[in-house]
Amino acid sequence: MFLEINHLEKIYRTRFSKEETRALQDVDFKVEEGEFIAIMGESGSGKTTLLNILATLDKPSNGNVILKNQDITKIKESQLADFRLRNLGFVFQDFNLLDTLSIRDNIFLPLVLARKSYHEMEARLAQLAPSLRIEDLLNKRPFELSGGQKQRIAIARSLITQPQLILADEPTAALDYRNSEDLLTLFEEINTAGQTILMVTHSANAASHARRVLFIKDGRIFHQLYKANKSSGDFAKEISLSMSALLGGE
Repeated sequence: MFLEINHLEKIYRTRFSKEETRALQDVDFKVEEGEFIAIMGESGSGKTTLLNILATLDKPSNGNVILKNQDITKIKESQLADFRLRNLGFVFQDFNLLDTLSIRDNIFLPLVLARKSYHEMEARLAQLAPSLRIEDLLNKRPFELSGGQKQRIAIARSLITQPQLILADEPTAALDYRNSEDLLTLFEEINTAGQTILMVTHSANAASHARRVLFIKDGRIFHQLYKANKSSGDFAKEISLSMSALLGGE
């Protein structure tokens, strides 16, 4: 199994009292290599906490996460940055690009941190750039780009490390409809090429591009849907109905 999330719990305790908040409760699911999964839920449902644990930015109170036979919740603090660099790719809603660097250097940044040679960086970028349609942007700076272009650059930066898993946190939140659709189509293409993707989103339309949708409520997996042979439009309607049931407590 590619990724196993086993009975995760996350309990936050206030510093000066015994009061507890359970952000995650017995979250348990598996991910096949090459899946594209969307994670949905209202604000405070636990989906961001789950993403942070998968990103090794937080540790669970109980349970574990196994990525290709390695328990990532047990990795030493001193080794976490290197683990993220080698295994995880991140796509954020606010792009996290540095205006002081060119687009090329923004994309190269994780490989610089990994001490890869310039020759290897250029070779990897030459493979990525055409599929992401960014060849004409490489010498520009982030402030010269549109939101959709910035998000394509952020995806290039996440892919250039050849990660095992892409974690996307509301990647379409800062984009208009047209740029959102372009980005989600790009995610589908990347996924079809074999990349495993987990995406947190509030948008039924965004989630409809995934192959499976997990719904979280009160820190638990509430429901899941599979796209199978449905169109994205039909799947979006099904997702919206499930979200309505989740919000209505049915």
